[in-house]
Amino acid sequence: MNSIKDDLPMAMAMAAFAGISWYIGAELNISLFVFFKRRRGLYFWSCALGSWGVILQSLFIILADFGVWTDLKGSITFIYLSWALMVIPQSWVLYSRLFLLMQHDSMLRWVRAALLFTTIVFGITTIPLGILSQAAMPSLQPVNAVWDRLQTTVFFVQETVLSILYILQTRKYLTAMSPLFDQSQASIESSSTRNKKSKTKTMLHHLICINILIISLDIALLGVQYANLFYLQGAFKPAIYGVKLKLEFVILNRLVKSISRQNMSTLHSDIRRGSGSEAGINVTRGWNVQQWPNSGTESERQLKTPPQVAHQYSMEYLGETRPLHVA
Repeated sequence: MNSIKDDLPMAMAMAAFAGISWYIGAELNISLFVFFKRRRGLYFWSCALGSWGVILQSLFIILADFGVWTDLKGSITFIYLSWALMVIPQSWVLYSRLFLLMQHDSMLRWVRAALLFTTIVFGITTIPLGILSQAAMPSLQPVNAVWDRLQTTVFFVQETVLSILYILQTRKYLTAMSPLFDQSQASIESSSTRNKKSKTKTMLHHLICINILIISLDIALLGVQYANLFYLQGAFKPAIYGVKLKLEFVILNRLVKSISRQNMSTLHSDIRRGSGSEAGINVTRGWNVQQWPNSGTESERQLKTPPQVAHQYSMEYLGETRPLHVA
């Protein structure tokens, strides 16, 4: 540990990244437990566990690297447990927001199966291997070094693929909602409708840019990992995961607001156009669909289901995000 104590620039960099990690982790915890009325569901607990992992991972690494925690087995064990708490939930946060946009159940099942596979094989397996190699069996350190790079690469690829899928689904969603706005604009003839359309496009384009930023952060993290910057990597990784988690928080919040705005705009248009026997709310009118089918094959349901209806059901599935009013 004398090397890091004598290296003042590295020690200051580690302290800075640790401060970023703790600040973001504390802010996310406050936001989650204050603004979420229903503290349940995959998204909520993935964010909560991930934020706890960000705080604990950097704390344990600082204590171990600077010689404050001298029990090697205990410190290594808690470092790897907090690593799993920080890394594994990140992918499930990505899956939660992808569910809002993707209507293909078969694709979602494949994504879920891939996440379960990487969680078990590259997540859980890393914990005992790392503890044994660094605290009990030094002969396993070369194997652990290779495995550490491998699991980092696997999680990078996985999160990048999920981000790309989100970008593609966002583009499809934007394209699918255009006919609704055009029809609403033709019937209401108001500048507010055009403004809503412009704001929604801008918002979704911003979400795509945030995803590109997240991918760039993953690339930076992968570069530090392969550069063998051992001490810097330990403090840099929690900070990066904290920033990514905060950005995911912003993305899902804006996405839910966008979907809510689309649904309300469509409902408002249908109410104003309804008359006689057709008076009332008909969210399927703009898509020439009489009703959302209760039977039929999956492909038929996907073709006949209006996107705004399907997305509303997705919002009900992730209902714990609706009361959120931050970011």
